[in-house]
Amino acid sequence: MTDLTFLLQTSNGVPVLGLARGDEIVFDSATDESLIGSRNYRMVLETGLDRLSATLGDIKQIFVDIGPGGLGVTRTGVAFANALGFSLGLPTTGLPAFELLGAEMALDGVPVVILRKAAKPFVHFGMFENGMLAHYEHCERDIALDMIAKLDKYRIAGNVVDDGLKSPEANVASMGTMLKVARSKALPASNTRAYPIVEVL
Repeated sequence: MTDLTFLLQTSNGVPVLGLARGDEIVFDSATDESLIGSRNYRMVLETGLDRLSATLGDIKQIFVDIGPGGLGVTRTGVAFANALGFSLGLPTTGLPAFELLGAEMALDGVPVVILRKAAKPFVHFGMFENGMLAHYEHCERDIALDMIAKLDKYRIAGNVVDDGLKSPEANVASMGTMLKVARSKALPASNTRAYPIVEVL
């Protein structure tokens, strides 16, 4: 049986857990109404493994969304991924949420603006261009809006709604996009010991 890749996004506040074999998503909790939004990660993972007739030992790579986003849910997701990594002796690889959202929304070279809520008057603000996260800062909302106003064209992702902006098109990346981003990362050596990561806040 082909090795499994574990994928977990939580920072948007609606957790999504996926499993992949090679370059194919074979389990996606977002496609099952009974699992959508569940924060019982163990139950969701066990459901996915059962459906694939797989075991924890089949998981060979672990990737988790490290935010920025919802503080509590992001920390819980990262803690679960780290614990899974420790139990399996695998390193855990963190993927910035804004890189995932940018990759999800990228189309025809149009910049992707990413805005997520933070404690008022601040926001998390990012710009994804040319296949990479070109800019990120935690800044006041008005500063981010001023920078966006200078753009001729853009697409927008996140969870900030403002009268002067287009409505956000997405606040979570698909499992397919997350897997694609994960595959683009240099992986730790196979003999690397499991180690904790800390989410971006």
